[in-house]
Amino acid sequence: MVRSRPMAGQTVAIERVLLLLNPAARRVASRGFDPGRVARWLDRRGVQVRVAVPASAAAATREAREAADRGDDAVFAVGGDGTLRDVATGLLGSATALAAIPGGTVNIWCKEMGLGQGMRGAFEAHLHGQRVPVDVGMAGERPFLLMASAGWDAAVAASVPPGWKRRLGDAAYVLEGLRRAPSLRPATMRWRAGLVIHEGPTALMVVSNTRLYGGRVRFSPGALANDGLLDVAILAPRTPADAIRLAAKLLAGRLVHDRCAVIVQAPELTIETPGVPLQLDGDPAGETPVTLSVRPGALLASIPAGPLPPVLGGP
Repeated sequence: MVRSRPMAGQTVAIERVLLLLNPAARRVASRGFDPGRVARWLDRRGVQVRVAVPASAAAATREAREAADRGDDAVFAVGGDGTLRDVATGLLGSATALAAIPGGTVNIWCKEMGLGQGMRGAFEAHLHGQRVPVDVGMAGERPFLLMASAGWDAAVAASVPPGWKRRLGDAAYVLEGLRRAPSLRPATMRWRAGLVIHEGPTALMVVSNTRLYGGRVRFSPGALANDGLLDVAILAPRTPADAIRLAAKLLAGRLVHDRCAVIVQAPELTIETPGVPLQLDGDPAGETPVTLSVRPGALLASIPAGPLPPVLGGP
């Protein structure tokens, strides 16, 4: 049974869910998360639960799509941002909500949606929460929830040892970035957005659907995940002094006022230059060329009751 979508912000009783667990997620593995115990806890609250522990990203997407086809109210996805992206891929356009449970390294989506970092609190929030349509970014045919980027950070993300990420969390990216910094150089990148065409040396391009990057900084502090637009920040330092200044302005949220930064909004942007490393939501995703676009309101997200979070236009 396929259900119709609720109105934006409407509270809907949760009666039937898929509890999907990524056992390799950092916090899941370290805390010995027991899906059976959670299923019993939900059952006592009158929620019918089906449990899935998929062995791959493709399997997670397939399980989510089957949940949508069954007409489940939500998929409680326990894992990191990569797991959420895999689940969202299977839910696009459906009336089944993504109910994120923070179980990964940084859990940026949960922070953006006001879900905090506690697993128990997130479950409670979804049971008494609301559902809202949110935009989903697309890199060709591949969805992303948070951001896509090309350049230095994507090169670093591709070279972080898996063991570092499991043990150190987001600090692993910082350490790898410091290790690789002496060898990083801007690359000539050609991109176009509508009638705007630009070509020049570029360190990195961050295309955001939401605001937080790595859980710490904001390349696009005014981005909204429900405005049908992507927020683009392009950094092009010419000297080490430029790079230091850009880093300081990034931390202060004032990139828009720097001569070595280009800030634009667009529903679609194409990076035409081949061979530039690409990442989606913090995970390596091959290389350019790529067309980045947005599907407005394509995903139904479960969030806490009350005012919307800032990334959805709330206070």
